[in-house]
Amino acid sequence: MKLSNTGQGACVSAAYWLTPPLLCLLVYWLGLKAWFQADDFAWLQLRQDVHSWGELWRAVFAPMAQGTIRPWSERVFFMAFSAVFGLDALPFRVWVFLTQFANLALVSAITRRVSGSRVAGFWAPILWTANGALATAMSWTSAYNQILCCFFVLTSFYLLLRHVETGRLRYYVAQWVTFLLGFGALEINVVYPALAAGYTLACARRYLWRTLPMLVPSVAFVWVHNWVAPKVASGAYGMHFDASVLGTLWTYWEWALGPARLDLVGRFPFWVGPAGTLLLTAGILAFVGWKVRQRRWLAAFLLAWFAIVLAPVLPLRDHVSDYYLTLPTVGLAILGGWACGCVWGSSWRWKVAAVALAGLYLASSVPAARTTTRWRYDRGRAVRALVLGVWRAHQLHPGKVILLEGVDSDLFWSGVFDRPFRLFGAREVYLTPGSESRIEPHPELGELAGHVLPGRIAQQALAQSRAVVYSVGGGRLRNITQIYQLVAGSQGEAEEPRQVNVGAPLFAGQLGSGWYDVEGADRWMAKRATLRLGGPRTSSDRLYVSGYALPPADGKGPLRLTVAVDGRALPAASLADSGGRFSLEFPLPAEAIGKPSIEVSVEVDRTVTHSGDPRQLGMIFGTFAVR
Repeated sequence: MKLSNTGQGACVSAAYWLTPPLLCLLVYWLGLKAWFQADDFAWLQLRQDVHSWGELWRAVFAPMAQGTIRPWSERVFFMAFSAVFGLDALPFRVWVFLTQFANLALVSAITRRVSGSRVAGFWAPILWTANGALATAMSWTSAYNQILCCFFVLTSFYLLLRHVETGRLRYYVAQWVTFLLGFGALEINVVYPALAAGYTLACARRYLWRTLPMLVPSVAFVWVHNWVAPKVASGAYGMHFDASVLGTLWTYWEWALGPARLDLVGRFPFWVGPAGTLLLTAGILAFVGWKVRQRRWLAAFLLAWFAIVLAPVLPLRDHVSDYYLTLPTVGLAILGGWACGCVWGSSWRWKVAAVALAGLYLASSVPAARTTTRWRYDRGRAVRALVLGVWRAHQLHPGKVILLEGVDSDLFWSGVFDRPFRLFGAREVYLTPGSESRIEPHPELGELAGHVLPGRIAQQALAQSRAVVYSVGGGRLRNITQIYQLVAGSQGEAEEPRQVNVGAPLFAGQLGSGWYDVEGADRWMAKRATLRLGGPRTSSDRLYVSGYALPPADGKGPLRLTVAVDGRALPAASLADSGGRFSLEFPLPAEAIGKPSIEVSVEVDRTVTHSGDPRQLGMIFGTFAVR
């Protein structure tokens, strides 16, 4: 039985819209099953700090890492889904994929409108889906900000096109709404006015002036972001406005085209990547040049799209990440889809050239995408085994310290550093002494020392049956407490710990006079308090102190903190009027170098009292470390 024309049309239409999502599922299937890792745990724990409407407001809108304010893509997303689904990652991942499916439909609709080609509208989302740069965003839940930002930017751009087509005010107003909402997804949203202005300048100049007012929110957002963000001159988030910007741009260009990332898939001759990149670059520039000669300025705009969206991250010379390409590659995908549409009815020579270039792109990009997705999936499985294993160990040994043996570098930074165990109340989980030798340091991410239990503290906890040791590996945890005790006992008494967390009961033996009982993860001191630390090994070692100071309520200005080592005073520190968390560092006296133990005393110039509490309170401390 033959289908009617209506039925055939419906089937063609269904295939047209369903092919890109189905391809997305095929390429990133493992990303749908990927578990939490790394930054995910910081966002999952956010809900634990919310106990009032005021705390909820701060949790959703207060600036956090690098001054970011991303309520929709991080705060609300993680808090809402974790409240309903707990540590079941699948619903999180399903939502990410559904958002991306909406993005694919938007790319198709946008491409059809700007190019006038249905064929182009079919190929553009396919080319974008195949790009290996999307793998991280499609397999790491914390990178949902990239996917959601795409949704807001593409929706705004689609509404702009509808406004240009119809002249109707409602599309212009709706564009403003989605544009403003986009600031809650990712800071890259600030570039949208440049995209809107670029398109209208190239294709609809009478509407250019209507895009200019959108620069005001973008400029205001940049000003607020720079005001609240910590000033960083070096490290991963240091901004470098120099010639390195061009090198970073070229790196992103190579990654976007695909052949340069073949090293993720296997071993290839060194010239394959550069040669493939040059061929695809030549093909793109030839098509753009052809269209520009026809005065089709859309081609130049789509090429500029890549640089416009990347511009804010190009100064991040030391933080080049593939997920930053999620939105920039949209412009190249639309350009590629348009090229496919143009050669569809041309001579066979152009078709062969187009197929060859598209084949080169797909043959290099798709395997790289699948490899990256597989890597994140496997890493998530390892993290899941670790976290759920510790959860079970915490149930079997309530109240005991859990020591982890055999954690490697990747597992530490993806599954231990953000302390996911606090999600189920296991606050005292550490790596065994000496584990730092197996872990690659990343100062730009944070310090390793606070996660490794010092040898003497571990020996004491094991001797008092206050700790258990579990070996990590093989997809599950194994209790090796007895074996570990025999080995550790044969090594003699360990040296004095060079890091003390005063808020952890384990370290109470290192504390002298002047300390009150633990409250949460911190401990109050009186006006003066002392503790014992291992001495510095070299002249470059310094004393690091962290804690929390309440804002002064007596009008006498900031608190003054005096620190002494073995009775010798170090340079005094004055804490900010606003109070809050602080981290300080002090030089150590030369005579302390090489000493097995030093006494550190801390003293404030005045104390406070709280209603109903007779204690004289100085300030709250977290950690003291010599390194």
